[in-house]
Amino acid sequence: MTATLSVPPPPASPRPYHFPAFERRALRNGLNLWLVPLPDRELVNVHLVIDAGAAAEDEANAGVAALTAQLLVTGTRRLDAAAFADTTERLGIEMSSESSWDWARAAFQSVPRHLDEGLALLAEMVREPRLDPGEFERLKAERLTDILQARADPGRLADERFLRQLYDEATPYHRLSAGTPESVTPLTLDDVRRHHSTHYLPGRANLIVAGAFDPDAVVRSAQERLGDWGGTGPGHRDIEPHAAGGRRIVLVDRPGSVQSELRVGLIGISRLDTRFFKASVMSAVLGGVFWSRLNVRLREELGYTYGAHTYLDLRRARGPFQVRTAVQTEVTAPALTELLGQLDRIRSEDVPAKELREVKDYLIGVFPLRFESTGGMAAAMEPLANYGLPDDFWQTYRDNLDAVSDSDVTTTAAELIVPDQLLCLIVGDAAKVRGELEATGVGPMEVGTPD
Repeated sequence: MTATLSVPPPPASPRPYHFPAFERRALRNGLNLWLVPLPDRELVNVHLVIDAGAAAEDEANAGVAALTAQLLVTGTRRLDAAAFADTTERLGIEMSSESSWDWARAAFQSVPRHLDEGLALLAEMVREPRLDPGEFERLKAERLTDILQARADPGRLADERFLRQLYDEATPYHRLSAGTPESVTPLTLDDVRRHHSTHYLPGRANLIVAGAFDPDAVVRSAQERLGDWGGTGPGHRDIEPHAAGGRRIVLVDRPGSVQSELRVGLIGISRLDTRFFKASVMSAVLGGVFWSRLNVRLREELGYTYGAHTYLDLRRARGPFQVRTAVQTEVTAPALTELLGQLDRIRSEDVPAKELREVKDYLIGVFPLRFESTGGMAAAMEPLANYGLPDDFWQTYRDNLDAVSDSDVTTTAAELIVPDQLLCLIVGDAAKVRGELEATGVGPMEVGTPD
């Protein structure tokens, strides 16, 4: 006879986890080293993180930081694109470079025996990039094509328009970090050269190494490859975000759409806000786990969507906080009403103890998974290096999550989710949804087109 369970077993307590020890060193030129030795791993990840992201570029040249980062992996002064690719293949390393609002990153992954050669190639790539005119024109054209493709995709269009409508024109965050057609089109290779020579300097850079390596050997290698690199760039701009308007509905007309993309939110918090853990738990309760309130109500109970979730975008300055979902066209208005109802609820009612416990246990339980790879471990060091978070941030992370109370969630929600500041952006068929949206009385409505 086979035994069966009528109810699932209760979840076990999260297992203990101890974040690995790391050490900090510095070269004489100001370059900071963050070393995370993991002797039992088979790989090493190296991240060179520099204060050269979109926040460091001139607004007139918006997008130059992204293009500069992309160009790094297309060759060096010594190696053209083909020779550079052959070298990485011979060494068996994965080289990458990218940028965000807050920093630019050049990185590679290798087996330990090729760490020194990889570091030499990384240093050459960052210090002496080829910046080939043909590669520049190719990447620039790809960027402009990607923008056009994004505007043909309702989800990506909603993301872009939400930022444009959320922040005023004087706030750089009103556009994507990779720029706009208007800013990318006039960019020249000289603009890239200026951004590189001004910002790719060691005084505002951090070299992070995680994996199987000898710390003293890495320091010697870094000193040899990067020790004579000099200079300190101006770093990022201080961004003071301002909202473009108060509570309103912005409807982007996309005739024929069978779904409506909804983005509802407002300006949130910065990465350094003292309410980080409270806001993280609040966001998870609202839309950060599968059984979150928004997902249960809009997906499971009403069948309006395949999923609804919150997005807390944390940057040096206050990034957006939003709810994202896509619903059937015919339920656009009731879905918006239900969504706003959940935002009102979390700011006015304490979270039941069982619900809060389940959410916190999930966040605490999945926490170690982000550190399973050496790449994840290197990425975990980036906010410590770039935002100046305390060295024990990850060691105390789970305890700080666990300390969040029901009243903390309610208070934080009441502080952050201000009803008369909510932007409700919808991309959908205006002929089918406009009347019902106006009838909700949510706020004044603006109607526009994808162009």
